[in-house]
Formats: sequence, C-alpha cells, structure tokens
Amino acid sequence: MRSIKWKLIIMYLGLVLIVMIVSGTYILLSLRNIEIDKSRQELATYAERINEQVIEGGKDEEFQEKLLKTVSNAVGIQGNILNTNGETIASTTVTEAPYPVYTDQAIIAAMNGMTSFSTQKKSTDSFGLLREWMSYATPVQTSGTTPSYIIYTRLDASDMQTSLDKTTQTIVAAVMIALFLAAVMGYVFAQTLTGPILALTTGAKNLAEGNMDQSLTVRSNDEIGQLTSSFNNMAAELSKNMSEISREKNRLEILLHNMSDGVISFSKDGELMLANTAAEGMLGLEKIEMNFTEFIRAYDISSSVYLDMGNEPSKKVIFPVGKQFINANFSPYYDKRGEVEGVVVVLQDITEQKKLDDMRKEFVANVSHELRTPLTTVKSYTETLLDGAMEDAEIAQEFLGIINSEADRMAFLVRDLLQLTRFDNKQVRLDITKIEMNEFLSMTVRQNKIHAEAKHQTLTFEPYEHEVVVFGDRDRVGQVVNNIVTNAIKYSLEQASIRIFITEEEQFYKIHVKDTGMGITREDLPRIFERFYRVDKARSRAMGGTGLGLAIAKEIMESHGGKLTAESEYGKGTTMIMWFPKERPILEYEREEQKA
Repeated sequence: MRSIKWKLIIMYLGLVLIVMIVSGTYILLSLRNIEIDKSRQELATYAERINEQVIEGGKDEEFQEKLLKTVSNAVGIQGNILNTNGETIASTTVTEAPYPVYTDQAIIAAMNGMTSFSTQKKSTDSFGLLREWMSYATPVQTSGTTPSYIIYTRLDASDMQTSLDKTTQTIVAAVMIALFLAAVMGYVFAQTLTGPILALTTGAKNLAEGNMDQSLTVRSNDEIGQLTSSFNNMAAELSKNMSEISREKNRLEILLHNMSDGVISFSKDGELMLANTAAEGMLGLEKIEMNFTEFIRAYDISSSVYLDMGNEPSKKVIFPVGKQFINANFSPYYDKRGEVEGVVVVLQDITEQKKLDDMRKEFVANVSHELRTPLTTVKSYTETLLDGAMEDAEIAQEFLGIINSEADRMAFLVRDLLQLTRFDNKQVRLDITKIEMNEFLSMTVRQNKIHAEAKHQTLTFEPYEHEVVVFGDRDRVGQVVNNIVTNAIKYSLEQASIRIFITEEEQFYKIHVKDTGMGITREDLPRIFERFYRVDKARSRAMGGTGLGLAIAKEIMESHGGKLTAESEYGKGTTMIMWFPKERPILEYEREEQKA
C-alpha cells in the first residue's frame, strides 16, 4: 500500500481497535470480578445464616426441617448441610432423602478444614444443558477442633453469564460503531493531511516536467500551509531563474551559431558535445557527427593533439579542407576541481590570410626580380664602360642607351608601385568631370591604331546609338582604356581583330574591348587583376611592362564607383569590360568629408 492516506487511516483504525479491545476487555473483566465478588459474598452470608439458624443448637434429624423453615431460597441460592464424609444430610432443593450427592473441589477443601469457593459446570436438567455454578463450602465445628459439618452453598451463575454476554455484545457493537466513526474521521483527517501533500507532489512532478507557471492554494496556516507557501515561492523563483537561464542560453546559442569562427566541443570521453554552423561550413559537412578520434583522423591532424592535455596551453594546428586552410585552436576546459572536462576547438578560415601572405611573398619576390634584372643590366654595362669601353664611342653610345632604357623601366615600376600605394592608402584625389565616351573612345582608337596596324591587326570602335556621358577623371579613365587596348594589341597575334563597343544596363554603361587573341585559361582568369601576376610570364617579360597595369586599372575603376571584369575563352580571345555608373558617384573621401 503506497498511499500515505490509507496508511494513516489503517493506523488510526488499528489504534482505535486496540484501544476499544483493551478497554472493553478491561470493562468485562471488571464487571465479571465484581459479579463474582458479589456472588461470593452472598454465598458466604447464606452459609453464615445456615450455621447460625440451623446448625447451632440443633440435631441432625432437625436440620432438614429447620433448613426449610428458617432459610429462604428467594435469591436463587441452594443451601446444603453435609457431614464430614461429604454426604448431604439436609438440602433446600430436596425435602427428604435421598439427598443429592455433590462432588466439588470446594467440598473436598472443606473436608480438609478449609473454606473454599469454586466454579463448575454440571448437567442438572432434563434437557442435558450445562449450567455454571458458583459454590462455597466451609467447615463447621460444634465441639473440639475437628469439623462436625460442612455447609455447602451454590449459586446458578447463568444469569450473571447472560448479563456479561449482553454487556460483551454491547461493547462489540460500540466497537463497530466506533470503528466506523473512526474510519470516517480518519478518512477526513487523512484527506486533510494528505490532500496538500498530494497537491505538492503533483506540483513537484509538474516542475520536473518543466511546468514552472503554477501556484498551489494555501488552505491553512499550519506547517503544511507554510510548506505550500514555500513551494509557491520556490516555483516562482525557479520560473524566474529558468526564464533567465533560457534567455541566456538562447543568447549564447544565437551568438555561437552566428560566430564567424567555428566552435566544436568534445567531452573528456571524446564524445561530441556541440558544434556551430560555422564549424560545419568550414569542414564542408551538413552535420558534424564524429567523436574526437574520428575528427583527428579525418583531417590528418598532428598526433600531438589529444584529449587529456592537462595543464598544457592551447595548441594551434593548420590543416587543409579542400581548397581552404583552417586554423584549429585546441583548448582544454576544467571543472571546479581543476580536472579536464573536455576540449574546445575553435576553427578559423585563414584561406584569405594565407592567400594574402602568399601574395605578399610573391609580390616581394616579383618586385625584387623586376628591380634586380634592370639593376644587373645597368651594373654590367657600367662596369664594361668603366673597364675601357668608353673609348669606343659607338659601343659607349649603345651601352648608355641600354642603361637609360633600364633606368626608365625601373622608374616606371617605381611609379606604378607608388600609384598603387596611394590607392591603398586612400590618397588619390580624382578630378571628376563629364566625359562623352563616344568621342573619348574614338580618340583612343586613333592614338593606338598605328600600333595595331604595325602588327596587321584590325582595331575598330562602334559608337553607341546616342550620347554616352560618364563621370570620371579624364586622365585616370584614359589610363585604364589605354592600358586595356594596349594589352589587347600586345597579346594578340597578327591578323587579330580588336573591337570596342558600348552596351547599357539600368545603372551602368559597359565599355567592351573584345579581341581574338590567345585568350586566358579558366584557372588564370580570376587572378589577372593581381599585382605582378602574368599568365605567360616569359612572354610577358619579353614584351616589357611591370605586371601592374591591370591591378592599377581595377583600382581606378573601383575608385570611380565602377568595376573592371574579364571574360575569356582560351584560344579564342578575351573581352575586358569597364563598368561606369550612370550617376555621378560619391567618392569615399567626399563621404568622409560630409560626415566631418
């Protein structure tokens, strides 16, 4: 039985039952003892009367007559006079001989000179019913010390037993009524006590299931009422704390999943605890479902990285994922006792940084190479002149021309580098004016046509159907257009065709320079605007140039609010597209001046 209510009811009923049984038994025994003492007193008194009124001063032959005359039998007591052998010589129940023969323990005790009471059952009627008798026997001495007679009285105890049985029945009925009332009162008491406890239990289960918004009714001011009130306060505080924790968890989850860095956490057993969206994206997985060992093996990370790092500082490992490079920072985290609970891995995509670093290294190498070649030439020819070549005027003139040419080459390189540096540092100021592109491009074609014809190439411009006005710095725009047209002529074979035309979009005018030259491979096309990048390095250096022209052209177009793009198919030709906005752009330095 698991319910405390029924336990209380049964305990209460058991207590009432025990009390009633004990008290009823005590009452019955007390009544019986009282009745027995009363009967004994009556038997002794009756025997005393027989002794005084019959035996004293009488003879044996007179006992019967005197006994019947002087002693009344109205109280239901039978009186008998026995001789010392236990034989009846007079009786109130029989008027003449033969007299009843009695066998009783009390008579035997009286024959031995002792007064005694006894109780016995004996069949005395024609129906064979057993009747319970209380008897009393006392010896009577008429002379000397030896008993002369025995007075034997007895009383039918059936009436007393009947009275006791009725009392027992009354007590049993009272016990049953008391048990019924006790059950009702116990149920009410238990319900009063266990009702709030059951409500508290239900409330605790609801709390465990996450239902924090609840309040129990306080029905009393006792300890249970105080407990219920405390429970309500606890539920309110828990609800408040859980709401705060939930909000904080949501904030942390939003922060975690919107971080640009990837985060993966493993427990001390190597099981995956969490992984954010950035980590999945960096690793190229829809969902990370690997443990620590599988993670280490999958990306071939150094074996020096392990779960139980102890007090070691975090470790950084760089590993490739496809074309990307990921920097992983492994850091242990600890519990309150200072023991390692797991490892947090922070992932950073350093592809761009690595690419920039590689570009920086390549840039330094390219600058060094571009400067070293003319410097080597200048030094060699100078040393030759100093060694005596100055005496030959023709050779000296040729060598000085070469030195001058190499010096110009270095000057052009330094000029382009300084120009890119000014763009990088936002130091370029543009003189924005209106430029009518039909006229501007026609002039550019006329300037470059002689170079195209020298290679038997066809250079043409198709004017647009209406006037095309863009906003730009005329010198800078001319630098871009000339660079692109010059490249088209330089890198196209003889008999090639170079076509310039204009198209229009909603916000831009697009100037196309399309050639039928050698084209650019798909791998090289995204890099042609990088500084010093050359598709065919040997051929490009043989044709001259610094390798910075397209990088400068791209910076100029972007400073005008436009852009420079390229389309190419290897072996068929290339199309360079200059995008000019139709509206006058607000330059970056103008925007900063307006803010100031």
